[in-house]
This record gives sequence, C-alpha cells and structure tokens, in this order.
Amino acid sequence: GSGAPEAARVSSASKPSRLPNAQTAVTRPSSRAGGLRPSSRAGEGTRPSSRGGTLPPIGRPSTGQRDQAVEALDGDVKAGLLKVFAWCDADGDGALSPAEFAAAQRLVAELCPAQFDESAASSIFEKARGSAGWVDENGFLTAAQSLISALQLPRRELLKGLARQTSGKATGFDRSVSDLKHALVRNVSNLADDGQPVAPPPPTALWRTATGGSSFVLPPGAAGGPAIARVAFKLMQYLAMRTEDNSIIEGGLAAKMMGHRRMFKDMLDLTGEIVGVHVPSGSRSSVDLFMMKSPEAEQIFRVRILGLQLSAGPDLKLVGMGSFDAGPVDVDDVPTALREEMKAPGGIIEKVPNVTAAEAIPPAPAALTRQSSMLADQDLQNAELVLTASPVARHSFRIRLKLSGGKSPVSHYVMLVPRLKAAESGHARYADHKISLLGVGKEALSVSSFDNFVLANLRGPQLQGLEVQHEFTSSRVRVQPRAGANPAEVVPVPKLNMDERACNLAVEKAQAEQLRSLLDAQGLGRRSGERDIAFAVRLGRALCNGYEYDVAITDAHVKNLPPLIWEHRRGDCSAFNAGFVYALRCFGVPARVSLGFKYGRAVAQACGSVVAPHAQAEFFAEDVGWVPCDATLGLRRLGHEGAAVLTFVEWRPATMSVSELQELSKVLTTVKPWPRLQGLQKFLEENHGATKVLSSKELRAGLSTACNLPASVAQASVEEVLELCEKEKLLPKDFVNGLAAAELGIFRELGTGGGLAEASRAGLKLFEGGPFAGEPLDVTKLKENMLVPESMSQVMEHVGARPQDMDWSQMWPYGVFSCSYDFEEKLL
Repeated sequence: GSGAPEAARVSSASKPSRLPNAQTAVTRPSSRAGGLRPSSRAGEGTRPSSRGGTLPPIGRPSTGQRDQAVEALDGDVKAGLLKVFAWCDADGDGALSPAEFAAAQRLVAELCPAQFDESAASSIFEKARGSAGWVDENGFLTAAQSLISALQLPRRELLKGLARQTSGKATGFDRSVSDLKHALVRNVSNLADDGQPVAPPPPTALWRTATGGSSFVLPPGAAGGPAIARVAFKLMQYLAMRTEDNSIIEGGLAAKMMGHRRMFKDMLDLTGEIVGVHVPSGSRSSVDLFMMKSPEAEQIFRVRILGLQLSAGPDLKLVGMGSFDAGPVDVDDVPTALREEMKAPGGIIEKVPNVTAAEAIPPAPAALTRQSSMLADQDLQNAELVLTASPVARHSFRIRLKLSGGKSPVSHYVMLVPRLKAAESGHARYADHKISLLGVGKEALSVSSFDNFVLANLRGPQLQGLEVQHEFTSSRVRVQPRAGANPAEVVPVPKLNMDERACNLAVEKAQAEQLRSLLDAQGLGRRSGERDIAFAVRLGRALCNGYEYDVAITDAHVKNLPPLIWEHRRGDCSAFNAGFVYALRCFGVPARVSLGFKYGRAVAQACGSVVAPHAQAEFFAEDVGWVPCDATLGLRRLGHEGAAVLTFVEWRPATMSVSELQELSKVLTTVKPWPRLQGLQKFLEENHGATKVLSSKELRAGLSTACNLPASVAQASVEEVLELCEKEKLLPKDFVNGLAAAELGIFRELGTGGGLAEASRAGLKLFEGGPFAGEPLDVTKLKENMLVPESMSQVMEHVGARPQDMDWSQMWPYGVFSCSYDFEEKLL
C-alpha cells in the first residue's frame, strides 16, 4: 500500500497535536524479484501478483474494504502483526507516526531477505521523516495484509518470522540493548530513585530538531567537540524519546531501534539528562555520555556507546554501532577537562567539599548526601558518619503455589515463612514486616509464630487458593555525615552480641591466611588504623575495574565461593558479594551475605519477571552500624533503595544465626550442629556449674572429653571462639553459643543446608508431612518440596545461563511447585 489509507488515518480532531496524511507505504514490483520501493504516486500504490501482473492499489480502500481485509487475517497472524505494531509504537499511544509506520512495514517486508530492497526501504524511511499523520491498528493491518499476500510465505514461516522480529533478539542492536538492560540491574545500586529531573544550564549552543518539536542544550563536550560526540548525543536524545528527529540515523538502523526506545526513555528518566559528552582518548568510534538528575543528585551515570560508524561525506549519518556499557561512576571518573567545564558557572557539578577541613561545615552539604563513593577518602576515615533510614514505600509480595506435573497434593504440608530482619534488629532496609496467609477460606489455619519465622500446618486442598503475603515498609538507607543528616532519620548503632560477632567474623583459618596474603599482594589489605567503613569502600571500589560477570565460573566453584572473585576476577552476584564479605571478615570487619530477590521496574524490563534471585552484602562498621551494599561488579554506593525502581528484599542471610538454630530445633529434629552442642553444654554445666566462668584450659578439656576431640583440635577451637567473642573466659552457655556461631558462620555454597537460608529461593520453605503439634518433627520423615519461580527461563537468561525447557516435576522425587509473584507498591 501507499500512504495512510483514509480509513486508517486518525483525524486531527482526535489527535490535535498531530497533522494528518502519511506518505509511507511501500510496494513490491514484479520487475525486481520482490524488491521494495516507494509507490510512484503519493497516496497510491500497487502490489504485484505472483504472475508478474499487478493487483488493485490499496492506498485508499473504503471502510468496507479495510474491514474485509482485516477480517481475512488469520487470528494468529493478526496477533503477530499487532505485536509488530506495538513494537514500533514507541510511545504506546495506539497510533503509528509516519516513521513508525515505515519501520513496521519494513519489519514485515524483511521476512523475505533475499527479495528485500534496502535502498528502496531507506528511501521510504527518509520520506517519512518530517511527514505528519497517524495510522491506527486497523490501518496497519490493512497495509500489512496486502504486504503479506505479496510475500507469499508459508504460514508457519510467517508466524516464526513475525515473532522473531519482535523478540528483541533478531539483530545485533537487539542483542546490544538486551545486554544493556541486564547490565543495568546486575548491581541494585546502579539506579538511584531520588533527586529531581535535571535543570539544564542556560543554552550556549542549541541543537534544534529537524521536526521542530524540541530544542536541546548541547552539553559540554558536544558543543564545539568532535562530530561523533554530537552524533552520539543526538542518537541518545532520539532513543530516549526526547525528540522524533532521527535525521542523523540511517533508516534501516533507525527502524531496528524503534522497539527499544521506551527502555532508553526509562533509563534517562531514572538517571537524568545528558550533562557531558566525552570521546575517550585514542578512540574514533566510542563516546561517553554522562547523565545526572541535578547537582544534588545521588550519582553520575555513564553510558559508553561503542563501535559508532559514521557515513563519509558532509552529510553525516550513523550507519552502524556496536554495544553499550553503562553504570554509575564517581566524579573522578569524569575526565578532568570535561569536569571543569561542567563545574563552570552554570555547569552541573558542584565541587565536593571536604567535611574534615578546617573551614566551617555548611549547614546542608548537599554533595555529601550523595552516594558514599563520592565522599573523599579522608572523610570516610575521619568524618563522623551515621546511617540514615527514610521510609519510602509500602511493598507487598503475594506468592502463589501451583503443583507441577499434574500431581495431586498430599494430605498435609508444613510451611516455614521467614521474617525479614527489620529496623528493630538493627538492620535498616525495612522498618517493619508482616506475614499473612490468605485465600484459605473460613477454615482456621494452625499457625505458630517465632522470632525468625512463621510455621503453618496446611492440608493439601488449602494450597490451591493459598496466598503467602509479605508486607513491609521499604526505606531509603544512606551513609551521611552527621552534620548533614536529619536527626529523625539517624539509625541507632546496635550493639553486637557475642553470637552475632562470632557468626559474622567466622572464617576457615587456612583459607583466610591465603586470602589475606593475596589481598596484601594486590595492595588491598587493611592498612594500619584504617576505619571499618573506609576499608570496606576501598575494597569494594577495587571490584569496579578488571572484574567480569560470569555465571559459568560460579557454577564450577559453587562449593568454594569465598576466594573465587579474588583468584579468578570473575563471577556472578553470589561470587562478588561472598568474596567481598569474606575479605572483610579476614581483616576483622563483621559482614554477612544477604540472599533474596531484586525487583522493580528495571528488573521487569530486563528479564520480563517481577523478581530475580540476587545476593547482596551487609557489613558492620564501628560507630555506624549495619551498612547494606551490593558489591556486584564493584561497590558503587552504600545503602538501600526504597522505591521499586531497582531494589532488593533480603529473605534471609546466607548463614544461620544461633537464635534461628535454637528456634528451628524446636520444630525440627537433628538440625545440625545443635544436638551435639547441647550435649557439650550439659557436660560443662554438670562438671563446673552453669554460672562459673571457665578458662581456656577448662573449656579445652571439656570440649576434648565431651566431643572426643584431640587436645590440639579442641585447643584451636577454644582459641578461635575466645578471639571471635573478644573474651578470655566464658560461661558454658556462652562458649557453646560462640562455638555454634563460629561453625554456622562459615559458608561455601550459598542458600543451602537445613536452615532458613533456602527460603531465599522463593520466600518460603515447604515440606510434605506433619502436622507440627508442639513437638519437633523428625526431619528424616519430612519430604522437602522444590519451589521454582514461574519465570525461571527468563531469570536464567538474565543471569547469563542458557535457558532450557525443563520439566521440573521430573527433577525432584517429591512435589515440585511453581511460584508466581504479584507485587504492589504504595508510596508514602
């Protein structure tokens, strides 16, 4: 067809901001083996028959003709075409602009690559630029129906081709964007959800769009810089839907970009507008774009565009590109000359003050409320810092279970639902947490509540309608100088008890010595007198450069994660955070790995799932408290994001605490190592009394006798516990708890074992058996169920694993349940 058919146009009355008439259709002439060319007359075109003749023009069908054409489409074909329509409808307004219409027709025509005329298609795209008008769904279906008739593809091939064109995987640009989406959410600190949209400085040079719809400040580095810098800036403005002007992009490439523009718009909405452009030294094809929301924004964000290819001649056009590399950066990562230009009067970046300098501290040092990586090293070492928590939103997860493989439920189940570590326990991410079991009708549930979890007895039929709901208040957590913090938001510093300290400092002695030597050799060992938080930030920053995300190597070393990232410089979120935590412990900083889900709009966009498994870290800084952070591909910022743009929920720490061990022992038998340690405590108290503080010699003798250990082994264990607890003598109960904590705190493989850490895989644990009636259940008679997220294939692709069609029900001897998740956010 040619032009937008009369019946397909959206009138200017219904779309007042647009003008009618779109001259964008294409035909396939019989004289050129299926080549694509524009029609010879505006508003009119012909399409060839297989016999070399021509069929009637489809440029201006009547309403009746259009309806007949649409009705003639197969239901599956129509659905496939509407996906093409939606793919090209970048702004989601239900109508295609001329350029979008041309791109959509191109995607259909490309299904016959051998017969595709690139020059004709590019010409059509060029003519669409600057045109006005709209094409609705029916108008597009009419044009597409005629095009499909001309292509004469077998139905199966046609459906597969349409699906491929809108899969986001068909072209090199598709794959580059997919990699970018995944990279954006590798570290949950990549996107900060606070700060206002950027207010550009007064214009010194303007790029006025060819469509005349908008004008943009050419930021430092683009104004007066090399041509490729301006092309990169204009490219991102188009991709991010700041303009419809794509005159600097070759038509075929612009069409490939069409379906991804919403993602780039969301990215700039979150990271801010472009405030600086830089061509790296020695590069002719790469450009760095720096984004900020405002001078007081949380972070500077950099997108590096690689492999830019420009046409020759005076009329520069972008004809190709490679990939994207994106993430937050420090002020010092901005080249000095560009930074000075950005800091000039009217620029975007303010000088970061040194709060420990002699001059008076400003009353509201905005720059120091930014990410901790923007604090100077001397401030991390010397300034009075505090942890702050500001409630941002009420978040709710509802988990539904569906038994896979067509199996029937058993008669009874026991469910364990973990409680979040909330503010009352000194962990500031969540102000509170509530667990509810919904959808089981009027029948009363048998529920037992504990400090670390909730236990529910369920009958088989109750699982069908059951919803497990987690509700919590998510807080924005930051590290700030006390002078600039809101006193009402300052989190009190908790006091670590001996058990917590021992559990979160536990290491294997030989492995720790090797890791300390390795880090010392790399200049990453702890310096004399270095503060906990200063060491943690310096160590985490080291992971930002020269380390790569790699799932395969983590799978190969899954049972020995702590040294992996430091030895191989590769790994996934588990390896990065486990290595970071273990290194902190080796140098005396209590730390733990957090297991749970990352979630938010960016996660949904990256992998099509509400949630994705993730690991984070949390360390205890003296005089500050428990500091949450994410070390994946390097520590970018300390704290936690409260809003559901990109954030994290910790279902459980990677290791079991002593209190969790004691509570689980009340409901499950043989939870290691508690039975053996209970026997040790009883032996010590019978021989020395429960209230006597025991010396190292007395503890060694008791441990050796009660547990049948060689004296040397017992002595080493006693010395380790006393060191971890920072004591010379201990009560029998405290020694046993310290011994348990030291054993529990050591981890190799994350999220496994008999504790609640496994609940991090789904937000709960489920067993066939029971019911629990007050006495511990024999774990050897319970059958633990496998819980698999409904979107497992998308999640596997996101983390870099090859997705496979698996029948999970055949991979486990007991019931396998598919878990679906509904999420709701209410901003406070």
